Amino acid sequence: MSRKNMILGLIAMAVLLAGCTATPAVTTSPCSVNCNAPEPVYTRTISVTGEGKVSVTPDIAVMYLSVITRDPSVNKAWDDNNAKAELAITAIKGQGVKEADIRSDFSLYQQEKYDQFGQPTGEITYIVTHTLTVMARDLTKVGDILAAAQGAGVNSVGGITFTVEDPAPAVIQARALAVANARARAEEIAKGLGVKVGKVLTVNEYGTSVPYPMDKTNAYGIGGGGGGSSVPIQVGTWEVTMTISVVFEIE
Repeated sequence: MSRKNMILGLIAMAVLLAGCTATPAVTTSPCSVNCNAPEPVYTRTISVTGEGKVSVTPDIAVMYLSVITRDPSVNKAWDDNNAKAELAITAIKGQGVKEADIRSDFSLYQQEKYDQFGQPTGEITYIVTHTLTVMARDLTKVGDILAAAQGAGVNSVGGITFTVEDPAPAVIQARALAVANARARAEEIAKGLGVKVGKVLTVNEYGTSVPYPMDKTNAYGIGGGGGGSSVPIQVGTWEVTMTISVVFEIE
């Protein structure tokens, strides 16, 4: 074979090998660079607030009765107060109030006298206050207790609060009414929308509201001695209110 033919054969072989070179495989991902995220799935819901109210008649009354004495002598102000408070406690017990339902609180402070120029004169008055917190379990005796206490030396009535000793049953009943009210509201809304109420997703309770009717007459300085007539008392009612919020799923 001539040298020329050998060179031509080598060139042809090189061209043939170049044409048979493998092409690398290209791997593609399922999502290109600008693909969209999947749409979120939302749960359709109905949110409502339910309220339950229960009216209750009070069964106890709490009274705040005070004996207040004033004197330039601290010892005399204290002794006078003790004597009058003892008489008041005896009179209150005489109306059927048990000792366990009477609590005492004391305070003593001095009051300086000032002249027209705002300067202290050196005169001091000592004021002693003995406050009796009295719980009356027989509400028909409330007026008699007040009259007896006033006659024995009580000269300040801080107020009367009527309440229930055990509010738990009323709270339970109000809660049940609030749940039923929430369900009824959700059903009413669903009916108007043409859908059905599903399972409960969340429940939040806001607690109870218990207003306490109080005697509005703060009879300060009603005087002592003599004993007045029985005070007419109207007990009235108070209301327990329970509020809850519920989120229902729409079927």
